[in-house]
Amino acid sequence: MQYSKQRSINTAIPADKAGASDQIKIIRDAVIEDIHARAVLSNVKGENLTLKLEGPDGTSLTLHKKAKVKGKHLSLAFDNKALKKFLGKKSKGNWTINAVDAAAKGKSFLNSWTLGFTFADAKQSEIYTPEKAKSDLVSKHNCQEAGKVSSLKAAINISHTDIGKLTVSLKSPSGKSVVLHKKAGAGKKTLKKTYKGADVKALLGEKAKGVWSLSITDANGKNAGRLKAWSLDIKV
Repeated sequence: MQYSKQRSINTAIPADKAGASDQIKIIRDAVIEDIHARAVLSNVKGENLTLKLEGPDGTSLTLHKKAKVKGKHLSLAFDNKALKKFLGKKSKGNWTINAVDAAAKGKSFLNSWTLGFTFADAKQSEIYTPEKAKSDLVSKHNCQEAGKVSSLKAAINISHTDIGKLTVSLKSPSGKSVVLHKKAGAGKKTLKKTYKGADVKALLGEKAKGVWSLSITDANGKNAGRLKAWSLDIKV
């Protein structure tokens, strides 16, 4: 199962040895089979930059240490090989990135960073079946960005024997909910769509920070299906 989260922060890197740090909270508790990361920085030279990543259990490694990279606006990607220290470990908890600019004058920035995983325990991917489903499937994302939602996109990818039996809703941290899909597409087996604009208008102005929930209800509870992936693009 693949899983990824991104933080867009535009945080200034201070002119001190501590640098700038930020966290991504992973709520999925699974064994890491593959991992990749990306950091986007601006107004910083690679030869002045030290970049570190620390996992929830305290495991830490240096991603980049004062190596020359062309340009001052950097997009640095790190693959499974570079991050092999985290393979086999559990994903759940706070992951911390730290950026130090040896020549910082308060004008260099950590703009965003991303963590992506493939989990070994694929059988724990979110499957809703069942013969006599007693409750909805609910999947959650934890947003750490403070402020009110100015724009929102929700992308979902569901496979099911008949998506015309499904109702899909998105709920904000405050409990406000909108229906994204309601028993449309009878007979079709895939629901892969990005909802934006009028679809999510009722959630604009909501507080972004907190747990966002996607719930899926099967009208007759007899058809097998799978939530293959979903993501939120929130801007404040």
